[in-house]
Amino acid sequence: MITDLKKTPFYNIHIKLGARMVDFAGFSMPVQYESIIKEHEAVRTKVGVFDVSHMGEFLLEGSDVIDFLQYTMINDLKLLEPSKGQYSCMCYENGTVVDDLVYYEEAIDRFRMIVNAGNIEKDFHWLSKHISGYDVKITNLSSKRCRLAFQGPKSDECLQPLVDIDLSTINRFYFAHCKLSGMPIFIARTGYTGERGFEISFDNEYAEKIWSELIKAGASPAGLGARDSLRLEATYSLYGHEINDSITPVEAGLFWLVKPKKGIDYIGKRVLIKQKAEGTDRILVGLNLLERGVIRDGFKILKNNAEIGYVTSGGYSPTLKKTIGLGLIKKQYKEEGTELEIEVRNKYLKGVVVSTPFYRNV
Repeated sequence: MITDLKKTPFYNIHIKLGARMVDFAGFSMPVQYESIIKEHEAVRTKVGVFDVSHMGEFLLEGSDVIDFLQYTMINDLKLLEPSKGQYSCMCYENGTVVDDLVYYEEAIDRFRMIVNAGNIEKDFHWLSKHISGYDVKITNLSSKRCRLAFQGPKSDECLQPLVDIDLSTINRFYFAHCKLSGMPIFIARTGYTGERGFEISFDNEYAEKIWSELIKAGASPAGLGARDSLRLEATYSLYGHEINDSITPVEAGLFWLVKPKKGIDYIGKRVLIKQKAEGTDRILVGLNLLERGVIRDGFKILKNNAEIGYVTSGGYSPTLKKTIGLGLIKKQYKEEGTELEIEVRNKYLKGVVVSTPFYRNV
């Protein structure tokens, strides 16, 4: 039994609810409470709440913070404004991905950044490594604050009575500072499920009270199992699967993140702009199985008995009632309707390339 895992401030709540706990990025996290499918369906039809406090949260402050982020991120911050967030990747010089993340412009000299749990130390080191010459201070708030995702078509309806702000004024990828039942929170209309919803950040001292308020408002606790099936249906990339230090954003279908930023150099720009213009030898595609079975990450994809790629993510879709997946394959086989084979436990099952996203409601 692993005993040295980190715990979020909601750990005792998860235990009381009978959650099945697993090691995720060094944290003891709930993979499910009662049923992954039930939790998945609750988010699709009503509203669910996820503990995402294992993710990282940085505060970047200083007169050069925008210039610094323009250099380290591939998206263009000129598309931002105060009270708005942006999804991006930061990349190595060869175009592969350090991490994908979201940052929020609180002021021209103050940004909040949310990073992946397994990359907190790596990201902090990477940003610090490139900070020389910029008037920027980075503070790691990850262990001092909690983060919850409140997701589902009834998220506005359930949350509105608790907050002192009109939620209809927060458009997608915008955020606000407000109070929830008198407790200060940072709330953003962002998410990882393909549904309407919010992500909320607040000081640790409010953890149990805010969780309780959200449950009383009608939310169902949801674990990492449902979070993964929801994001797969919505075709959102997961670091370590669709993107990593050997896959570029263009290969992963995130070419729209790669901005020219005329007159501005950024890490990985030369490779990424070239890939965006000329294409890549491999590309991420959606997959369906045509036979009974379940596909998982790492499974080989073949065409005419020759290996052409591999599955990056796969699983059963509770919404579509069938197996779905994503695969990184040679570009000549990317067209929808292309039939191929997927090696599943020493068997070769028929599959087909399909359009994505599999599901999206935002």
